[in-house]
Amino acid sequence: MDWFSSYLSDQTQTFCANGVMSRPIPVTCSVLHVLGPVLFISYNEDVTLIFDSHQVNHYLYADDKQAYVSVSVNNVSLARQKLERCIRDITSWCASRRLQLNAAKTELIWFGSRQMLEKISDSDLSLNTGTTVIRPVKSVRDLGVHLDSKLTMKTHISKVISSCYHQLRRIRQVRQLIRQDVAQQLVSAFILSQLDYCNSLLSRLPGPTIQPLQRVMNAAARVIMNLSLRDHVKPALKQLHWLPAG
Repeated sequence: MDWFSSYLSDQTQTFCANGVMSRPIPVTCSVLHVLGPVLFISYNEDVTLIFDSHQVNHYLYADDKQAYVSVSVNNVSLARQKLERCIRDITSWCASRRLQLNAAKTELIWFGSRQMLEKISDSDLSLNTGTTVIRPVKSVRDLGVHLDSKLTMKTHISKVISSCYHQLRRIRQVRQLIRQDVAQQLVSAFILSQLDYCNSLLSRLPGPTIQPLQRVMNAAARVIMNLSLRDHVKPALKQLHWLPAG
């Protein structure tokens, strides 16, 4: 109890409104940081009953909620109506628990092949929640993975290689000042970790789509081995025991 009390005793908090900071205000009640996520999940776990009542598939992750339905092209209108009713009920559920559904952060995307998406391109694909209209987007970010409407994964790969090259430029600036093993550790932490994250989603993608990731690996190997652009990179990849991208 003394250990718990140490987190809750003599605590203050301040508020900033319109650029003006308030004076420190004593905190008389609180929840331990380590218990916050568990208590929040317990507080809102019955939201699954709403999804089930509308026969809407769903995933919950902390305070994020994902709803989805799978329909044929001819039933897009029915899918929209089902999702709209579900969102309205969830909005009411949130209000009853003093929570707020942030419509500004709610995203909508329609997945399908190019042919299927072209068939519904002239349809009204937006969702009217009663308070706002959610319009479909071309790409969404789900737990660090960027999913485009055609599931080509090109958007995700583009984001990954952009971040990797940014980190490679930073490592290259200090490469002459550090040992090779240190350079390899930096590449593993800042480059390979991004290439490996959820890379199973890239399985069986066309070669031209995967090729930019291989170029990142080649550039990373050159940085570790201190090679120039004219040097062959395959021996370096073999020495590092790196498998091909994809």
